[in-house]
Amino acid sequence: MTTVSNYQRYQAAPFNQPAFYPLQQRPNPVRYQPLGAWLGRLILPSLAERELVLGCWIELEHVPATDQDLLGARVRLRWLPNLTLNARFWGATRSVHMSEDSLKAIAAGTVLAERVNGWEYVNPLESLAGAHPFDDLTVRLEGDVILERQPADGGPPIIFVTTEPVQVTGRFYALVQFLGPSGDGDTYRVRHYASATSDFTGPEELVRMPEVVPDSFGVTNSTASGIEHSPLNAQGWYIYGAQDAEGAFVVRALAPRLMLRLEPQSYADRTSECMEYLKPKQWKQTAVKGQATTVLLAGDGITPHAARDAWQVGDRALLIHLFGGIGGEKREPAARTPLYWGHVAFGRATVILEPLANELSFDLVYNQVYAHNVDGLTAGSMHYSRYSGDRQFGWAGVRPIQDVLIKHPAMTDPFELRGQPLAALDLILRQLEVMTARYRIADGRGGTSVGAANNCAQDSAQALYAAIRNTGRLLRDRPDLQAALANTPENARRLEALLSLGSDVREVLTPWGAREDWEYDLPVLGSGGTPFKSFGKAVKSWRTVLPPVIARALIEVFLKRGASAWVLRSSQIGGYDPTIEPIVPNV
Repeated sequence: MTTVSNYQRYQAAPFNQPAFYPLQQRPNPVRYQPLGAWLGRLILPSLAERELVLGCWIELEHVPATDQDLLGARVRLRWLPNLTLNARFWGATRSVHMSEDSLKAIAAGTVLAERVNGWEYVNPLESLAGAHPFDDLTVRLEGDVILERQPADGGPPIIFVTTEPVQVTGRFYALVQFLGPSGDGDTYRVRHYASATSDFTGPEELVRMPEVVPDSFGVTNSTASGIEHSPLNAQGWYIYGAQDAEGAFVVRALAPRLMLRLEPQSYADRTSECMEYLKPKQWKQTAVKGQATTVLLAGDGITPHAARDAWQVGDRALLIHLFGGIGGEKREPAARTPLYWGHVAFGRATVILEPLANELSFDLVYNQVYAHNVDGLTAGSMHYSRYSGDRQFGWAGVRPIQDVLIKHPAMTDPFELRGQPLAALDLILRQLEVMTARYRIADGRGGTSVGAANNCAQDSAQALYAAIRNTGRLLRDRPDLQAALANTPENARRLEALLSLGSDVREVLTPWGAREDWEYDLPVLGSGGTPFKSFGKAVKSWRTVLPPVIARALIEVFLKRGASAWVLRSSQIGGYDPTIEPIVPNV
């Protein structure tokens, strides 16, 4: 007997299906912005098409102004073929033959990439497009996007990318205040933001807020009930979605403007004060249901004023994500024990000039090393609108969430190497891309198993460790690169700071020496070996077994080295659900 997954429950609702949103429906461009210059729905090629496609199909939903003739077209999506990218792309390519445990997991309701089972040499684009039973993943293309309109093979156009596509929810977004339900079905009255007057005096509109489908425990990930009374409504919400066949905008994801704008509610300086704020006790005190907070941390040697001024358009940061549990009347099974560890992940934040509010804002992307699950959340790069803010699949409506954004020049600012920018953060993100691609097909086994030595926290930490280790090896073995990077006194200082930072991070991740599987990139991904061997590995990297502990330890390293960091917290935000309460990780 096969168990119905949450993904199947959710997918049965028409508003969760791509066909519900005709591509020809385009909202008012004054009120709505596209979620990306290149946006589209991934489509897994058939077996017969694989040799032609060498990646996956993408049905284009947004294109730049110069390429409007391709709107709605199905084109090929490939990795840009150069030596460096090929090493990453093909290094995460595996033949997929699902294990007996994986097949049992599918029967129990876990969502695996069933459609590629039995395929040889499944590449990362195929594993992403085929992650669900249906072609329903929408992605934003980032980095260098190169269009080849007339390929030499005479086939359809090809788009080449250099980074993994980012999963998103919706095609467009707007900035609104909720005024209340209209009294007609699931429609709500909203008022748009007016940039000319910097307030919510723009046009009113009716948008749809369909109630989402409950999971197997009866928990709904978001509710619209009472959202107009939310304390976050004063500064407005970013709403993400698309129009239905009748032209009504359907809100599929939410993000509070208060949390994304670069206006901290308070500051903390000195590492000791900052670390006190990050303790579970302090988080629990501030985890008020329905609220969000922003605090700017200034590490040693930097003032709060200087920390704020250091964040400008185009700047990037390492994101360390942590979420808590669902308590209350509908307490989740994982939170029924005295200790709750939560989940940790890494990612990146980019400072953008958000055009609707005309202000600095954070664009958040999580590189989620995420085990296969019943909800259909897919390991990979996920935008806030998908991972946190999605009303059906996301966590912001039901969990307390903490995102710490860390900026340290040695890690986040690029060096110039032979005319090309290169930052340590880029190396971290590349390792995370490889790890998430491996997770999607479990190195060919189909699904991952989670144990003490290999879980999402451990494997995220392994990717971070590998990036720092490889950077150190590269610089150690290539004195010519050291000389090229340290071409000015300032760059020489930054290079020395990077090497020292790397040493400190390695010490935090593996205080009792490097694990063999981490040092040599052995592909275990939760396969674990014997319990005794797994325990031995876990002991060597014990901090990474506990998500809150590794998060705080890493943040402390950066703060002691003079980093600044934003702490963005939210606690079951959106409408009000009296049947749930937030549980903050308590270790």
